[in-house]
This record gives sequence, structure tokens and C-alpha cells, in this order.
Amino acid sequence: MLHFLNARTLICLAASAVVAISMAVGMALIIPGGMSAQAGFKAVISPGSVEQLEGTYSVDGRNPNGSPYKGRVHITAKSGVAFFRWEISGQTFHGQGSMAGAVLTIDWGESQPVIYQGNADGTLDGTWSGGKASERLVRIK
Repeated sequence: MLHFLNARTLICLAASAVVAISMAVGMALIIPGGMSAQAGFKAVISPGSVEQLEGTYSVDGRNPNGSPYKGRVHITAKSGVAFFRWEISGQTFHGQGSMAGAVLTIDWGESQPVIYQGNADGTLDGTWSGGKASERLVRIK
């Protein structure tokens, strides 16, 4: 498949890999043109680091029928297990789960879990109801 890629595509792929690796290890990266990017420890979710997720998050999501919802999520952790408490439209939901790499899987009593992907900016993007619903968590405390 590589023979179909031109030199410009290969350079872009290599640059993307350097950025991802630099951000994952919390290094500063100098980008041509004088710009720089830096990732802090809290910004990158590392394997098994459920404890770094502890806090309160705003949640902005879409139900399986497409209707929007907003609320808060409180995350606590103990012995490598994340405990979630969602507060959405006057209702409270609870769940718990663990991480594998930057993927957090939370069982909340439904047939399918919420599966979150940790992002370099510290947000968590989750899908539930078999991918028919989604939400984004942004730390506020």
C-alpha cells in the first residue's frame, strides 16, 4: 500500500507521528514557523491512570433519538476503577469501569457500556447505545 502514497503524504504521516509521540510523553514540540506545542501530564490519558481523571466535568451529549442533553459528571477513582455519577436533567445515573490504554469503558447498568476515548486536550469523547448516542466530557473542577 505504501507505493500508492506520494512523498508529501509520507511527510505528513511522519509529522503526525512525531506530534503524537511528543504529546504522549509531555515534551515541548517546536513546529516550523516558530510555533510550539506542549502537552502536560494531565492533558494526556495514559494507560491505567484512572486516578488522573478524578474531578467534575460538564457533559454535552446526544441521545439515540438525536435529542441533546447537558449536565455534569463526577468521576472518582479507587484501586484503578473509575466511578461515574452523571447528573442529567434532574436524573442521576451511576457507573463504573476501567481503562485499557486511552479507552475507558463504563458499565452503567444498560446492555451496552459507555466507551470513552481520552483526548490530548483532556476531554473525553464517549459513545453509548451501540454508537447511536454520544457525549463529550470537559473538566470544570
